[in-house]
Amino acid sequence: MSILRSSTDPRWVEVALSDLDATLGDHAHCEKKAAATAVKLVADHADRPDLVRKLAKLAQEETHHFLAVLNELAVRGRTLPPDTGDPYVQALLRLAGGGRARLGELLLVCALVEARSCERLVLLGEAIADPRLSEFYRRLAQSEAGHERLFLDLARVHADGLDVDRRLSEMADEEAAIVAALPLLPRIH
Repeated sequence: MSILRSSTDPRWVEVALSDLDATLGDHAHCEKKAAATAVKLVADHADRPDLVRKLAKLAQEETHHFLAVLNELAVRGRTLPPDTGDPYVQALLRLAGGGRARLGELLLVCALVEARSCERLVLLGEAIADPRLSEFYRRLAQSEAGHERLFLDLARVHADGLDVDRRLSEMADEEAAIVAALPLLPRIH
């Protein structure tokens, strides 16, 4: 069961498929940033061995996904486009407060990002006509669902006094508003 409070606008699938190369390029950047985020959390919280081990493994998996999406771009005769940023993730990161609760809030932001990614990869997997690429997205969506659970589990262990369920509920409402305000573009977020 997803933590999302809203579903992606069904028109997004048409937009994403109308420029699948752009969607794949954005997806590659999402995987790259997911790996970098996991490594940054490891570096910032090296004193938490459980978190370090789990996020180091996640960084490795996200790097593998990055390479897999790069391969899909290469199959299509494309290269990695410039990274134009991710307004969705940037808006979510602004929700995370500071102090002792910062780590817990960042982990919840990551859970929401993974949940939205999962939802959209499922939609792509269902809509893409190419059976090989469709299966590729279905497999990646399963991984994203596991990442969502990982970040929720880590938040519950490492929240340092944060009421995780209450804060997740608040952030999920805000995430739905952020998604609703963004234009529909050939991007994962």
